[in-house]
Amino acid sequence: MKVDEITAMWLKDAVIDDVELDTESLKIPSLHAKYLKVLYEEKLKLKSYVIKRKTFARVLSEYYRGDLNNKEDLEEIGRDPWSRTVLKQDIASYVDSDHDMIKLLTKMSYQEEVVSLLEDILKNINNRGFQIKNTIDWRRLTQFGI
Repeated sequence: MKVDEITAMWLKDAVIDDVELDTESLKIPSLHAKYLKVLYEEKLKLKSYVIKRKTFARVLSEYYRGDLNNKEDLEEIGRDPWSRTVLKQDIASYVDSDHDMIKLLTKMSYQEEVVSLLEDILKNINNRGFQIKNTIDWRRLTQFGI
């Protein structure tokens, strides 16, 4: 799910009807379940990106060392044979600056932001009961002076 979709969904769900506070209080569990489901789906995507990064880093290390010369393996990663010699200590910088690795890291970074956004939304939902209670207490105080 994209950040824009999540924020649009949250903008609708975040509104508290201050006339129907009892109904709003009853919505909390369903809102929690809704966003918790989305959070877990997005966390699974993030974990799959982490696994892809690790395996891709290993493949790229083999490639830049010159160990990956099998035609099928090269076709699988879409590369020509690596003809240069790279020092062992420089391989990590080649892997980190690889165009495909940067694209994968960008996807991972975006996915981390999606997960963070959903965690913040869930924190807000968890605090919603307190917000409703505070509204009720404030009204009681201002209307009845108690």
